[in-house]
Amino acid sequence: MKRLASFVMQGLSQSVMVTSVLAMFSLIFPLIGILSTACVGLVSLRQGGKAGAMTAGGSTLACGLLMFLIFGNPLPALGFLLLQWLPIGLLALFLRNSRSLALTTQISLGFGLLIVLGQYVSLGNPAEFWREQLEPMAQRFVEAGLFNQAQSVEAINQLSVVMCGVIAAGFLLQLLLSLYVARWWQALLYNPGGFATEFQQLRCHKPLGLLGAAVMTLWLIPGMALSEMVSCLGAVVLPVFLLQGLAVAHGVFGKLKSPLNWLVATYVLLLVFMPQMAMVLVTIGLLDVWLDFRARYPGKLDSG
Repeated sequence: MKRLASFVMQGLSQSVMVTSVLAMFSLIFPLIGILSTACVGLVSLRQGGKAGAMTAGGSTLACGLLMFLIFGNPLPALGFLLLQWLPIGLLALFLRNSRSLALTTQISLGFGLLIVLGQYVSLGNPAEFWREQLEPMAQRFVEAGLFNQAQSVEAINQLSVVMCGVIAAGFLLQLLLSLYVARWWQALLYNPGGFATEFQQLRCHKPLGLLGAAVMTLWLIPGMALSEMVSCLGAVVLPVFLLQGLAVAHGVFGKLKSPLNWLVATYVLLLVFMPQMAMVLVTIGLLDVWLDFRARYPGKLDSG
């Protein structure tokens, strides 16, 4: 990764080449898009807005040309610019000036909210749109023996209601991961160990903690009927506290003996038991706003 980051920083042609090639590969392997977006973030963090804009603009032109040659339509390249490279550039500039990863993380919520509102503006009723898209899955559930016909329809109805929030939360999480990778690369090149310290200190402000706690409380109250838009907007808050929960894990486990074993176990559990472990980390992140778990372990702890 350090070699890749170093190559990106060698000049405009190098940053455009890596960003655009990774973006095209992300059409096949979506997670590669995190690295493509991180390239624009790295240039913006280190060299400022002009260099970041030139990288994003050049990559858009390059992707447009490749898409025209492959698919006959260059316009989808604008999706990379508007949904990935422009947001990461703005967040990177904010982080460059504020030097606060926590504040930048909280500011990023604005992009998640825009995705929710964008779905309502473009789709009218996102739940209805997603219900239509998911309906073919209902018969597959029945054929697989997972649900009967009535249960399958009910599952699709419930899933369609939350899809708007899931899409927005997923977008925000990917954007923040790109920002963190860019910051990590910057630290690898110019400030070794700096990102680890910065991430372990990530902690949201109490007003956002109150909002997150309100969202969790409303969702957990039996029979509480929230409007679809309120539910979607609430979902956007959760990725921020998921990341804070991971920051707590890194901060606390880093003070234990054999911290790598604890962290590997945490990420394995997150991958294997994704919904449950994610909610555990979100809850830890929320509680940390007030309890500040990392401050309770100021020194190295004995693993026994």
